[in-house]
Amino acid sequence: MAEAGPRGPAASPANLDGEPWDAVLIGSGFGGSMVALQLARAGQRVLLLERGRWVGRDDSAWDTRAILVDRKYRSATPVAVPGGGRAYPDELVGGNSVVYGAASLRLREADFTMGSLLSKPGRREPAFVDWPIRYADLEPFYGEAERLLGVAGVAGQDPGEPPRGGDYPHPAPPYSAPARSLADAATACGLHPFPIPLAINFGGHGGRARCIQCLTCDLFPCKIGAKNDLAVTVLPDAMRLGVVVRPRTIAERLLVEGGRVTGVACVDADTHARFTVRADAYVVSAGAIASPALLLRSGLGALKHNGRLIGRHLMRHCSGVVIGMTGRRTNPEQRFHKQVAITDFYFGPAGTRPQAGGDWWGMIQALQVPPAEYVRSQAPFPIGLIGAATLGRQLFALCIAHDEPNPDNRVTLHPRLRDPYGLEVAQVFHRYSARDRRARRALYREASQVLRQAGAWLRLPKPIPTFSHAVGSCRMGVDPDQAVLDPWCQVFGVPNLSVVDGSFMPTSGAVNPSLTIAANALRVGARLAGARAPAAAQSALR
Repeated sequence: MAEAGPRGPAASPANLDGEPWDAVLIGSGFGGSMVALQLARAGQRVLLLERGRWVGRDDSAWDTRAILVDRKYRSATPVAVPGGGRAYPDELVGGNSVVYGAASLRLREADFTMGSLLSKPGRREPAFVDWPIRYADLEPFYGEAERLLGVAGVAGQDPGEPPRGGDYPHPAPPYSAPARSLADAATACGLHPFPIPLAINFGGHGGRARCIQCLTCDLFPCKIGAKNDLAVTVLPDAMRLGVVVRPRTIAERLLVEGGRVTGVACVDADTHARFTVRADAYVVSAGAIASPALLLRSGLGALKHNGRLIGRHLMRHCSGVVIGMTGRRTNPEQRFHKQVAITDFYFGPAGTRPQAGGDWWGMIQALQVPPAEYVRSQAPFPIGLIGAATLGRQLFALCIAHDEPNPDNRVTLHPRLRDPYGLEVAQVFHRYSARDRRARRALYREASQVLRQAGAWLRLPKPIPTFSHAVGSCRMGVDPDQAVLDPWCQVFGVPNLSVVDGSFMPTSGAVNPSLTIAANALRVGARLAGARAPAAAQSALR
C-alpha cells in the first residue's frame, strides 16, 4: 500500500516511469523544497523524490526514547565516518528541518569575501575563498525565505547584523527564565545578546497551532506542527501547485549521456523495486554528504575539469558546548529556552567588524538542555547518570566556530561497504585545522565567562562531533578548475544538472546554514523557473 502523505497517497512507480516531467528534484530539505516551490509557481511539472517518510504527528514525536534513543526515523543507509564508525542520519520528508532547532540567521556580508580578507600567500591553496556572489545577491531571497518559514526575530539587535530589506515576519517571544539568565549575564560582561531568529510559530499564524514552548523542540519533530518545518510550510504550498512528492524513494544514480542527465535510476525503499524517472532538468539536494556520493555513483567524478573536486572541501563547523553547573534550578517552569545569541566574537577579538588578516571565531548561543533519558543513553556510567540527575541545575552555551575549507576533507565512496539497496556507502574523511580548533577554544573561553557570570560554578567544554551543518562538498565558483558548480549552482559540464543543498557553499560562515541554503535555492529556483516559464510567468518573476 502506498504511504499516505498530507495530500493523499504517494505516487507509485507505475505512474512515474515515462511521465514527461519538467524537473526531477532529489531531496526535500531546504534546497529541494524551495526550488520545487519556485518551479511550481511557474507552472512546471515537478517530481520531488525523498528517501524519508512523512513524520508522524503523534505521541511518538515528543517521546525521547522513540526519537533520540531508538531513532524511529533512522536511515537504513550508514555513512562511514572518521575513526571507523558508522553514522545513521534521520530521513524525513522535509529533511533536517523537521528535527533541527529552527535557528534562522543570515551570513554576514564579509562571509562572502573571506578569501580576500583572510587567505595568506604561499599556501598550497587558499584556506578561504571568495564566493562568486555577494550578500546583496541573496538579501531579497533571505527576506523571502524568512517569510516562507515564518521566522520570529527582532531586527536591529544583532550587533553584526547585515543590511535588511525589512523586519522579521513575526516578533520574538519573551525570554524564558534560563534564557533571561544567560542574556543578563552576557550584558553584564559587556556583550550584546539578542533573540535568536527562530522558524517557530509562536503566534499561531496561518491557522496552525501556536508553539507551547515545550522542551521537545530541538532534535524532535513537532507533534502539533508549530515548528515551521518544510513539511508544514513550503511543501504543502508546493503540492497545492502540483508538485508530486514521492517519499521512500532512493536515487540510485543519475543516468548521463552526451554530457547531459537523461534520467534518475530509483529504488523503492520498501519494495526494492527499481524504476527510472526522466525530465528536462534535474536538481540534487540530498545534503552535503549524500549529494556528492550520488554524483560519484553516477560517474561524474570523471568530469574533465571538476570531477576531482566532487566531495572535496567538506566543512561542518567546529562546534562545541560549554556546560555550566549552577547551585539553583535553572528552568523551574520547564520552558523552551534556546533563545539567546551572541555574535560579539564573530570576527574574533575584532568583534563584529572584520579585519584583513584577522582571526575569525564565530558565535555563541543558548542551547536547549537535553532530556535526561537521552543524556543517560549517550554517556558511560556513571557520567551519564550524574549528568542526567543534575540537568535541572545546568545551563548550556553552544559555540559555533568558522571552519576552513580543505580539499583533504572530503566525501568518497566506500570501496567495500554497501547499503541494503546494494549501493556504495558514502565515506567521510575530515579533520579540523589548528585554526579551527583555536577559534573554538576562544569561544569556549568567552562562553565560560558568560556562564560564570550567570552563576555556574563549574564549566565543562565538550566538542560536538556532528555533520548536521555539513556544507561545501560541491562548492560553487567561476572557474571549473576550482569549483564543481557555477555561480547559479549548475554543474560545470552538465548543463541540465544543479545542486542546491549546503554542498554549494564555498565557506561555512558561523551560523546555522539552513536559511542561507533556503535563500540560495529560491535564487536558483527563480532562474530555473524563468528559463522555462511562459512569458506571463517570467514577467511575474521579474
